[in-house]
Amino acid sequence: MIMLARNKNKQRINPEATCIFLLIGLVLSTAFSHADATWGRPALHRHKDKILQQLRAGSNEDENDSGESDVFRPVILEADDEADGGVGDDIPRTLSSENVVPKVLIVMDGFCPYLGVYMMRQAQQSPGVIVVPVLSEYLRNFLLLTEPEKTEQWQALRIPTSAEQAREWISHLPSEAIIAAVYCESDSGLEEAELLRQRLNVTQQDTPAYLPARRDKYLMNEMVQKSGLATAQQKMCHSASEARDFAQELLSRHSKQQTPRVVVKPFRGVASESVHLCETIEQVQEAWDVITDTTVFGVMSADKHNTVLVQEFLEGDEYVLDVVSRNGEHKIAAVWKYDKRPVGRAPFCYFQTKLVDAAMEPVDVPIIQEYTRKVLNALGVQYGLTHNEVIVTADRGPVLVEVNCRQHNMDFAPITMACIGYNALDMTLDALLGRGDLADDDWELYPSEPTLRAYGCMVHLVNYESGILQGVNHLDDMSDLPSFFKGQVYDNFQAEGESIEPTVDIRSDAGWVQLLNQDLQELERDFRQIVDWMPSMFNVE
Repeated sequence: MIMLARNKNKQRINPEATCIFLLIGLVLSTAFSHADATWGRPALHRHKDKILQQLRAGSNEDENDSGESDVFRPVILEADDEADGGVGDDIPRTLSSENVVPKVLIVMDGFCPYLGVYMMRQAQQSPGVIVVPVLSEYLRNFLLLTEPEKTEQWQALRIPTSAEQAREWISHLPSEAIIAAVYCESDSGLEEAELLRQRLNVTQQDTPAYLPARRDKYLMNEMVQKSGLATAQQKMCHSASEARDFAQELLSRHSKQQTPRVVVKPFRGVASESVHLCETIEQVQEAWDVITDTTVFGVMSADKHNTVLVQEFLEGDEYVLDVVSRNGEHKIAAVWKYDKRPVGRAPFCYFQTKLVDAAMEPVDVPIIQEYTRKVLNALGVQYGLTHNEVIVTADRGPVLVEVNCRQHNMDFAPITMACIGYNALDMTLDALLGRGDLADDDWELYPSEPTLRAYGCMVHLVNYESGILQGVNHLDDMSDLPSFFKGQVYDNFQAEGESIEPTVDIRSDAGWVQLLNQDLQELERDFRQIVDWMPSMFNVE
């Protein structure tokens, strides 16, 4: 199998690994052990507090009374793991060496310990890499409103928003440094990340560098459709009557389906929020009323939606592909298969996100990998990590659900490290920071598609109950399952006396369980057993 063996300065891919569970025991217990195999609050790895301290420390420049600095200066994370301080003034103005040209990695909104924070720590271990954390204007303004006592800290992480500010910001970096990449963890910061790449003349940019269709779901499908690829039938509706009429047209067109349905959603969103599955025109009207009463995701104004996106409901298996790109070469880091089911009135509750490969799914996986590469080309994606959702239909083959130009928002790395031997986060760092002019370029060692050496999945814990929590069942039973690796029940689903509500989407899950096994059938049995326990998991009154 392929695994990563790390030396003092650099990650390397070693094709001569031994046992899959040696990898689980060694790699997962160190680089990815942000949670133990219990059901309490995750124990974050030892570097997390230091990074967050540095992220929040701000600059040591003199600040005015409002917290606004007169100097636009990047906050640079210290590279020394054991350093006692935060961000200081003793930042070297030159970092040249005989073989290494300094490269700057800007990480926007990187607060998650197993996503952005992990990437920053890994990047700091590479020679000559300078890590600069920043906040998108959207998140910075949110933090200024919700945590005004930390104004000085949030202001220190602001991004330059003009050419003059950009010149001043760059002047505080080492003179010979190359600004290699901007990586954004958050959905809300993706547009600002594209603009920042342009403003700072970052080396690695997409083509075109700025494209609303990479975020706007309607424009995304239109652009992909124009490239000749299959997409969902859709219409951006500017009135409730227009939405009702187009929905009626789709319902009539697909009347041969067992249950004709349409999807009504905002043009921009995250985690299935405000996504409605409608069987009747009355439900379409209800969806219009709900969506147009909410604010547009990812914008700083309080403007509410005045349109809805109506799309055909795609029937078929849904997959998600984590893809890492460098200079237009798209390598598939992982392929997952969703198990989504309706629960009550909620149409899209996640139960399982399972790793698959071409050996497990010999028909679907090859065609969705080829299709996804064409979609990324249509959207001009050249660099970075994308999270791509595709449904394989019976009549048209793969059809796009959406592309997200950021990572898979779950703790996927322990599963992929155990089952594939590498992970998309390290792969992204090699794509963004790799030394393409040298013979030992790590990027070239990654395969184009993944091959599973073991089996793994994330089980999403669905709560069926509404009421005052009295207790939690089946935790010991789950821990005893042969495939159990680790799990978490979220705090609000553990505290007796808390009010809980049924799960309606992935953001209202009660927690998660990671399963790993070399026996696929045993893993599937353990998954089905957890699903059987879910309805009786929480006692309420």
